[in-house]
Amino acid sequence: MNTSSTPARKFPTGTLVFGLILIVVALASLSRLVLQWSFDMPLFFIAIVALAGVAMIFSGLASAGKARKSEAEPPVPTDPNL
Repeated sequence: MNTSSTPARKFPTGTLVFGLILIVVALASLSRLVLQWSFDMPLFFIAIVALAGVAMIFSGLASAGKARKSEAEPPVPTDPNL
């Protein structure tokens, strides 16, 4: 619960998921070069984007549940003497 007078900041889930995609792709490319692996890159990209989409859906559902919960709570009085 946020008791300060500033509003709560929204967490940038899209930025986090995009950053994770870039890290995974970079690590896969690096391991492919260093360890001489051979795998289907287009299929790998499709799987990564699909998993990122699922992560974004779950994040959206979680934030909707959090917003619904915060709407149900009574507002905190601004004067601490009340």
